Amino acid sequence: MTEPTSTLLICTVGGTPEPVVAALKHWQPKRVCFVHTPQTKNDVEGKILPKARDEGVDLDAGRYHLLALSDGQDLARCVDELRPLTPQVTEWAGRGDGFRVVVDFTGGTKCMSAAIGLQASRWPCLFSYVGGGERTKEGVGVVVSGTERVVYQANPWDALGYQAVEDFIVLFDQRAFRAAAQLVKRAKSHVDRPDRKRELAALKHLARAFDAWDRFDHKKANNKLKNVTKMANDLRAALGQQKADCVLAEIGKLNGHLTQLLEATPPSRHHVVDLLANAKRRKDEGRIDDAVARLYRAIEAMAQVACKERHSIDSTEQVPVDRLPETLRAEWASRATEGTVRLGLQDAYRFLAALGDPLGEMFERLGLHGMSSPLLTRNRSILAHGFVCVSDKDFNKLWSAALSLADIEEASLPSFPILGG
Repeated sequence: MTEPTSTLLICTVGGTPEPVVAALKHWQPKRVCFVHTPQTKNDVEGKILPKARDEGVDLDAGRYHLLALSDGQDLARCVDELRPLTPQVTEWAGRGDGFRVVVDFTGGTKCMSAAIGLQASRWPCLFSYVGGGERTKEGVGVVVSGTERVVYQANPWDALGYQAVEDFIVLFDQRAFRAAAQLVKRAKSHVDRPDRKRELAALKHLARAFDAWDRFDHKKANNKLKNVTKMANDLRAALGQQKADCVLAEIGKLNGHLTQLLEATPPSRHHVVDLLANAKRRKDEGRIDDAVARLYRAIEAMAQVACKERHSIDSTEQVPVDRLPETLRAEWASRATEGTVRLGLQDAYRFLAALGDPLGEMFERLGLHGMSSPLLTRNRSILAHGFVCVSDKDFNKLWSAALSLADIEEASLPSFPILGG
């Protein structure tokens, strides 16, 4: 990694110039932002810059600027008035590895120091504090002039990484897995501590695993969850042992479902169950149209599984005409292509019913056929053929029917971990 050569120093200005001058000497910044109050504005050019010049740090007018805080005793106002610094910091740090940002919070009021600490906690920066080798009042007073030195410098992301973890948990529990993974990936790039990097990497694998699963990329999900299991101690450090152990136990159960999915040749009941669980997650997110689209596919897949496992029809897209019951053969013969017909959802269930299959008969009993079928809500959805916003009531009707067809309780569906609470 390139050693930083261009430093942006942001420093709070207090009643004495010496700490600021010490920071300027130590960091040798290319550019400086002096954060001051009305009481200390004149001190920058009247005291700090002349003393810095005497110490060999000569800042011309093009290398520094001032940021005024209207009230150094008002924490909330200080935080708000420091916000314009964020894009400046982002732009400077974004220039490359040779550019760094240092925040020195030695000078100014306690509110100013706290405010800039809060604001800078998410910046890609170093924290700096100027102390001294000697203090008045038997070591508990102010620093004796001339003994100032930078006694503390740290990456705030190392100390405050828990904020990224807390934000990760919120996004994860909202099922925003990709956003959660991106958040900790960004945080990981800012931290220096190897242990904190490993913790954030474990969380990244966790989020990416469930993001892949939500997108039906079961192989990738399986590989990522294996990585999480290998990083169990790092996950415990990030989430706490009790929560992490619960998550790891849930992953163990989910791995069984993933293994069945990966070993099964579709269509299978395992794929149906996975579609139903995915529909439930979309419903919980409030994405009703997405949920209904998955329910429709799950119900279609149930018919495909029945045709394959009980009637040796490998694909409903190519059903031989001679396998059609007499009651349907005459009706569908004109649709045949090269001796086969393609069956959509409704036709697949009519086919099963004509064969006396219990799934086809249940489909009819549940009222899923004909013009009053709740399946039509999917067709009217903007994600299918219409422009209608599907309601919770529409989903609940179809959800109940789908669970009945699948002969499964909602509680038996695989569920993803919840990290909060």
